[in-house]
Amino acid sequence: MPKAIIVDWYGPFESPKDFRKEMRLWQSGCRALYMGLGRGNVINYIGLTTEPATRFYNHAKLRSLENLRFYCGEVVSQAVAGRRTSTCPPDLKIAEHALIAFFQPKLNARLTESDPDDCVVVYSRFFDPRDGETPRARLRKFPPVIAYNSWAEEWEDFT
Repeated sequence: MPKAIIVDWYGPFESPKDFRKEMRLWQSGCRALYMGLGRGNVINYIGLTTEPATRFYNHAKLRSLENLRFYCGEVVSQAVAGRRTSTCPPDLKIAEHALIAFFQPKLNARLTESDPDDCVVVYSRFFDPRDGETPRARLRKFPPVIAYNSWAEEWEDFT
């Protein structure tokens, strides 16, 4: 079944310490994504968690010296209904897969070689991390909307 997912991104956080501090404030069970960015805002890593308060103590990919800035994102669209085959919320997994397949971050070893199984649209909004409400300009080279058409097996981005 096709999915449409909205992600609210907060950042940038200029150090791993500031990033971890922010994530400790997020509630357990929230559907969170995160990104590590390198020079020129190149996305190096994208991951997911439902336990943001404890996820980042020993995260080797985020500790990479190539990561200079960090963003955290929350899936804010309605959750996908139905039985779960894993403990991870399906919309969170789908959003992570779509973002990794589209951006091809070099520190992500999996999900870069396969496209999503079904049609998916990810709409990203960016906000100031200080208040969580003030809109921020999106990252350059980060389209506000990415879409995968599984029937045509092609990506589209809307900048």
